[in-house]
Amino acid sequence: MSHLMSRRLSCLMALGAALSAGLCTSSARADDMFNSSAPMATWQGAYIGAHGGLGLGTSGNLSTGGTAFGMHGGYNFQSQQFVGGGELDLTASQIKNSATSESFTQRWMTTGRARGGFAFSSMLAYGTVGLALGGTNYSAGNYSTDSFNFGYVYGAGLESMVMPHVALRGEVLHYDLGSANYLNSSGASQLFKTTSDVVRFGVDYKF
Repeated sequence: MSHLMSRRLSCLMALGAALSAGLCTSSARADDMFNSSAPMATWQGAYIGAHGGLGLGTSGNLSTGGTAFGMHGGYNFQSQQFVGGGELDLTASQIKNSATSESFTQRWMTTGRARGGFAFSSMLAYGTVGLALGGTNYSAGNYSTDSFNFGYVYGAGLESMVMPHVALRGEVLHYDLGSANYLNSSGASQLFKTTSDVVRFGVDYKF
């Protein structure tokens, strides 16, 4: 692993730890505000929200990194402590390489995912898995190739209900967008496999 990739990975890990600490702090403050002996938060119902974060990835032999921001929405079902449901999201990204002779950009991703986890106090810990679509671009020399990629996504996250209808979240998602052909600087086709890991935070409004 290159020194640059190691630094980027360290930054992602630090961001993930900071998000977890922030969510736990928010939960503790919420418990203080609403009385820590209050009933467990209710997660049942529909919600919408916004998210943003940072991602690291690879495409072929290129290392990529950058920002990702988007919207999401879903529905939760709750049975005592168990919470399950589904979520859709759309994310615009600038996860790309830093080379000047050739450029690769992961422009957008959208996913449809199942979620399942357990609620405790005002917190929800969950895992998620589903299908992913993404748009990518590779440019080299006089050639530029756009591709529509299909694959899968999985991850885990933590949510904190900080107000009766407002929740904060932090999550880590791994995207595998499969392989696609792109034209190199000589016009020949080459196969790139695209993956990325995104640490993101967000806010939800629960109806």
